[in-house]
Amino acid sequence: MDLLEKISSLAKRRGFIYPGSEIYGGLAGFYDYGPLGTELKFNIKQSWWRDVVQLRDDVVGVSSAIIMNPKVWEASGHVGGFSDLLVECKKCHERFKADDFEGVCSSCGGRELTEPRKFNTMFKTFVGPAEDSASTAYLR
Repeated sequence: MDLLEKISSLAKRRGFIYPGSEIYGGLAGFYDYGPLGTELKFNIKQSWWRDVVQLRDDVVGVSSAIIMNPKVWEASGHVGGFSDLLVECKKCHERFKADDFEGVCSSCGGRELTEPRKFNTMFKTFVGPAEDSASTAYLR
């Protein structure tokens, strides 16, 4: 068991995190905060806010909506150009950005990869009941 697995296991046993949707089989990489994790997260956020915002005269806080008009992301270039080429090791299924891959899989030593495919890092959604271009939005 590697260090990350040990830390994750300890955090689950102590009530800091739980796999998200666990009673329905879970979803890899998603966790819910337990009672202790919720307190820890709150304390970290409060400490950061105090140090980075409240104790400075040249910084103010802003809180915006999580779903934004697509024109915001189009104007910033995110919609058209915010994608990477992704390759996957055929042996262990580890994924890498194609331009970061150095010839050998860092997890298993494999060298055989899938063909590069486009991976868009924007999360597209729809506002309202219809899934059409007029209701397209993106998560920030």
